[in-house]
Amino acid sequence: MNTIEAFNQAGKDLKALLLLRFPAIAFKLIFSEDEIPEGSSVPLRDTGKHVAMCQAFAMARRNRSALALFKEDNWCVWPNACFKFCPLDEDDVNYVGRMLFMKDQEKSLRFFKEKYPWLNTENYDKPPIGYAVAPLDTCNFIPDVVVIYCRISQMRSLIMATKLQDGDVFDVMPDTIVSCCYATIPLLNGKKYNIAVPDPGEYERSLVDEDEIIFSSRADALENLMNGLKGLDAMHFGYAHLKYDMNLDYPRAEFYNRLNQKWGLDVGETWTH
Repeated sequence: MNTIEAFNQAGKDLKALLLLRFPAIAFKLIFSEDEIPEGSSVPLRDTGKHVAMCQAFAMARRNRSALALFKEDNWCVWPNACFKFCPLDEDDVNYVGRMLFMKDQEKSLRFFKEKYPWLNTENYDKPPIGYAVAPLDTCNFIPDVVVIYCRISQMRSLIMATKLQDGDVFDVMPDTIVSCCYATIPLLNGKKYNIAVPDPGEYERSLVDEDEIIFSSRADALENLMNGLKGLDAMHFGYAHLKYDMNLDYPRAEFYNRLNQKWGLDVGETWTH
């Protein structure tokens, strides 16, 4: 999958195969302002407003907006820190690293240094300065990462598709903060697929639904994922094929059978506690 048209079609197929409420999101790092995709809005430049990364995701999937954000656009510190758009000095690390909802501040600091989603900028010839987002089915650029907001039942099918193709399940660290960064940076650092839990800020300020969770795919792994989803669909085991199997002729309370018998209708098993 190496053309914009192929990714657009994958966006359409994802929506059809998973019955997604909103389109998947195309995400791409930007290394110079010349790389801003045509038609993308740059929030501060174009509206005078700042946007959090999770809000940019919400605008892309809910409003079908295309945006490009740089450090001055981000209204949340975490993308600027984790993507290394802005430096953190030792004082910053010691201050912020002890505030991660952990009772033990030293454990918090160690987690911040060792397990937080920091972009490995050594993978690139020069550091990125921003990122672009757009609906996958209409984006006009080849993404680095595809981000899918879905329900748990749809997540089940996505995991089943990767397992069908790869013969294994992928590792997940289900942290509950900086979900925007967990949805992107591990993929940019080489992880094939990931799951992120929408964090409190995303819930409060980006209006994520209570039943939504985030699945991400590295762009070069998307074809593998799509083949898995289509394979499940061909087996009539895809998301659109699964349905509740209602128990017909279920046991009923005794008075149901008593009345049916009186009326000359069929009598079934009597329900008991």
